[in-house]
Amino acid sequence: MSEFLAELFKVLEALQVRYCVLHSWQELPERLPSDLDIVVAPKDFARLERTLLHADGARLVQVLRYEWSSWGFVLAVQEGGHVRFVPVDVATDYRWGRRIWFHAEELLDGRRPWNGFWVASPEVEFQYLLVKKILKGAFPERSRERLRELAEGLGQKAMSIAARLLGRQWGAQVLTWIRSGQWKALEGNLRTLKRVLKGQRVRQDPLNPIRYWVPELRRIWQRWWYPTGLVVAVLGPDGAGKSALIERLEREMLGAFKRATALHLMPSLLRRKGSRGPVTDPHGKLPRGCVPSLMKLIYWWVAYWVGWFADVYPVKVRSTLVLFDRYYDDLLADPKRYRYGGPMWLARLVGRFIPKPDLFFFLDLPAEVAHARKPEVSLEEAKRLREHYLKLALSVPNAHVVDASRPLEEVVAEVEEIILRYLAARTEKYIRRLGLLG
Repeated sequence: MSEFLAELFKVLEALQVRYCVLHSWQELPERLPSDLDIVVAPKDFARLERTLLHADGARLVQVLRYEWSSWGFVLAVQEGGHVRFVPVDVATDYRWGRRIWFHAEELLDGRRPWNGFWVASPEVEFQYLLVKKILKGAFPERSRERLRELAEGLGQKAMSIAARLLGRQWGAQVLTWIRSGQWKALEGNLRTLKRVLKGQRVRQDPLNPIRYWVPELRRIWQRWWYPTGLVVAVLGPDGAGKSALIERLEREMLGAFKRATALHLMPSLLRRKGSRGPVTDPHGKLPRGCVPSLMKLIYWWVAYWVGWFADVYPVKVRSTLVLFDRYYDDLLADPKRYRYGGPMWLARLVGRFIPKPDLFFFLDLPAEVAHARKPEVSLEEAKRLREHYLKLALSVPNAHVVDASRPLEEVVAEVEEIILRYLAARTEKYIRRLGLLG
């Protein structure tokens, strides 16, 4: 088991926080399962969150609110010089698919100690797994084995649970499929079972959908205004290692987000499509005239704003790490690359009204090193570009200058540390702003 999780369970026990692990707890002694679900009593939720926020040896870098009462905490733990992300999903009840299925007291009922932490009773685990897998429309191999084991162990109780959830006829059929291992038959009827499950819930509790949606609308509003994704722009001269850095961040930082995507220069919605190979002569063409340059600025301004609200901000709301290889501000440091021949004051003025990423990284390296990596850029031009990028970094919000002449591992480690510090500070501000600490 993760040493961090072992310590977390000890702290929760010392604080007398009522919790239990709902399923996959059998794997914890050997490894950390990817779907560790914990339910906690509502009155103890603030104490659990404070524990995660101030945990020793870990930083709380992300809080994803899946449902009104369901949270995904992501902690960054340093292990052997590398960062490992530990996800901890916590809920004060179980709601999914526009229904509230179980309250905390139902899920905590009959909990039992096991290997140093609390786990759900067999009855609770069986009904929780059955509902969750039907709603998600899949029964993975691990869940199949556990459901069959629980159904056999519970005996007649399993029949009562299935009948209550699905009605007597469908409950008996599902239990037969589980006990006999007829998973293809079960999965072939999942659409019908999902409809029956939801209908049965409304018959038992007609106001259930209303109680679900009233707080859920508030959650959606909060998520739009406090997105949990991150937009990062990486700038620097040719040869600084922008592409290599972005590829590593896209892979190694994914544990803190739901997904990651990389874009070049601007949002893709209004950007001209076509393959982009490596630029072999970035300053080979003459600048455009003043009027075409002005038209280019207008086009860029429209493309960035339309693309931001149609292409970037929605995925940021959905917890996506968006990585830009260059950004509008690159024009201010290297206008020759973009054949800009208009006044620079106008380009800077337009830049003030372009939506900004959360973080900028300027990859800096001596002109001699840049010229050696990209001989097509003259040494004099490399010196000029370095001076312009460093000057630009002083005027851009949330900008960080990183020495790119070092090995890639060191550059990646420094950038990741800056991102983690930013995420940790933002997460603490977020949970305090929403009053989640009680």
